[in-house]
Amino acid sequence: MEPDDETRPLLKHNLNHQGYRVIIALDAEDAIERMMGGFHCPDLILLNQFGQSIEEAARTGRRIRTTSGIAKDTPIVVIAERYSVDLESKDMQVGDREYVSYLEDGQQLMDLLQKLCPV
Repeated sequence: MEPDDETRPLLKHNLNHQGYRVIIALDAEDAIERMMGGFHCPDLILLNQFGQSIEEAARTGRRIRTTSGIAKDTPIVVIAERYSVDLESKDMQVGDREYVSYLEDGQQLMDLLQKLCPV
């Protein structure tokens, strides 16, 4: 889920280039609607923190996971938006199958996704 019009195409391109099939959603309701009916069953939920707290973003991921009926063990990754230098380059598990990535560069995200959801 990426609401930013400039970031969304770049993120999709990079993920596709790495072999991932990407379903883009603008917000939680859009994501839930796209997942309903079982036509699209994601292996991972990736969200940008974008204007909310990390906990709110993780809660949004959990809501998408439970409301749309996808597997309860589907990992949720939140890309942190703003953070201190001491968190940069860290990936932290913050819940059961829930992670926050404090990106230093794009490769860090690809490494985490490969670990959680190999292509």
